[in-house]
Amino acid sequence: MNNDALDRLRGALLGEVLRPADAGYDTARRVYNAMIDKRPAAIARCLGTADVVQAIRFAREEGLLIAVRGGGHSVAGHGTCDGGLVIDLSRMRGVHVDPVRRTVRVQGGALLADVDRETQLHGLAIPTGQMSETGIAGLTLNGGVGMMLHKYGLTCDNLLSADMVTVDGELVTASADSHPELFWALRGGGGNFGVVTSFEFRAHPVGPTMLAGFLAHPVDQAEEVLAFLRDFSATSPAHLSADALFIHAPAADFVPEAFHGVPLITLFVRYFGPMEEAWEAVRPLREYGGPLYDSIGPMPLVAVQSMLDTFTPAGNLHYWTSEFLPRMGTEEIAVLAAIGSDLPSSLTTVNIHPFDTAATDVPPDATAFAHREDSWLIHVICQWKDEADSDRCRTWVKNVGTMLKTFGSGNTYLNTTSEDDDTDRVRAFWNDHRLARLSEVKAQYDPHNVLRFNHNIPPASGEAS
Repeated sequence: MNNDALDRLRGALLGEVLRPADAGYDTARRVYNAMIDKRPAAIARCLGTADVVQAIRFAREEGLLIAVRGGGHSVAGHGTCDGGLVIDLSRMRGVHVDPVRRTVRVQGGALLADVDRETQLHGLAIPTGQMSETGIAGLTLNGGVGMMLHKYGLTCDNLLSADMVTVDGELVTASADSHPELFWALRGGGGNFGVVTSFEFRAHPVGPTMLAGFLAHPVDQAEEVLAFLRDFSATSPAHLSADALFIHAPAADFVPEAFHGVPLITLFVRYFGPMEEAWEAVRPLREYGGPLYDSIGPMPLVAVQSMLDTFTPAGNLHYWTSEFLPRMGTEEIAVLAAIGSDLPSSLTTVNIHPFDTAATDVPPDATAFAHREDSWLIHVICQWKDEADSDRCRTWVKNVGTMLKTFGSGNTYLNTTSEDDDTDRVRAFWNDHRLARLSEVKAQYDPHNVLRFNHNIPPASGEAS
């Protein structure tokens, strides 16, 4: 782009426009995953919906590619591109809570930490993810798996409406009563259809205090721990979330110094129901196996939401995969124990989440999110610091992915999956019928596939321009 074109964009926006020669450009172009190193032609740091409209119209007039950045947490690097325009929503982080209606309006650049901080003032919460630095937009549009899944379902199950700017710069509000097919597609279909500038959610009475913490066990007891978790989860209260994590224990306040750096399998426990019932609800977990350490205690929900941030700080190199396993039998447990005892770096974690109850009570075709069966979500987060380790770590993840697919249904959770040239996970996630329906919505709102930096769904007719 020439300077005259950039000056025209700058004049149209209240926010900031950065190009490669500008101070702050290198900082603004960075995303969570340090493996992603793209250089957009310009970054439009929008301050509101009007800026988004102007940025989209400018990009279309100039024939520029468009990438949309919300929280910038996409492990696949979808929030940036080479040579195009990044529409950066990271300054649009407003959160408005209506405590009477128990609804929350959230701008598209908000992080989960922003949402929790405001909702907890009213003793309310939205079911979201598990890391406070995650962006609400990408989380919601691709589903939203988190600690309240058993009681309140996915983040997208709690979406009431969404304000979206189309690729033609038009404003659309999607809800059950307005543009219902688009509303269906936005709940699990990703950022394929437009730029969502705000979301309206249903909130629930949770917090401000809950019971949470880690129960650590030796990694060589992983098979027994996973079998226990499987059996316990079958009858656990809906207000209780317990996941298993293979980790090297971090040097954190909640980890005794003697265990820093030690490979462990831990149970990450969160109880967000009535506090008078909390200790009894978690008692079977605390009494099992004589844990190496027990950090469970009462704490604010906002602190719980940030506990896993310690394990996945920004700036590391990342390569992830995930798989839904239909069952947790003896063979599956043995394979997971072998994977978890052979992590390729001290920063790598393997998370094992029960996926059931409220999330699977939603009818399969109620939203675009394709997986509604009782199962276990295995999330492999491989991260490292030295680029010399990249080939080794990526190979390890690919091998693990192949092992998991032996037991899995072929479904993945797209928010936890890196781009993979070897496997088309988009088409593995959506079956032909669902993908055809999504393609029709794509054709209506983005017929030329302008928004393609995502888990991309091609429009029903025509090729990308």
